Amino acid sequence: MIAFEQTQLDVAEVKRDLKELKALIEKAETLSQTDDPQTIDDIVKFSGYTKPTLYNYCQKNTIPHHKKNGRLFFFKSEIIEWIKEGKQKCTTELESDVDTLLSNRKKRLK
Repeated sequence: MIAFEQTQLDVAEVKRDLKELKALIEKAETLSQTDDPQTIDDIVKFSGYTKPTLYNYCQKNTIPHHKKNGRLFFFKSEIIEWIKEGKQKCTTELESDVDTLLSNRKKRLK
């Protein structure tokens, strides 16, 4: 006969595994939604840039895009990463960078 304590441990393990599975499914659904090819119209709505601006970025190879049979395609995940690359540092981040730079410089001078 299985002990009551062992049954409780087994149920807790199953619950933990179920939570992990749910998290993996949600992550997979999110990735599949962001990794479907998007048209330029979809990216206009998503990013807020105008069509001419996006075409200009594509011409200059500034924005990640794919071209197949003369049509442009984008992947949301790539656009999100591209947008994140343009992050501007806030004042506290800049001050921290300056402090680090100055402290490293003082160490080298010694």
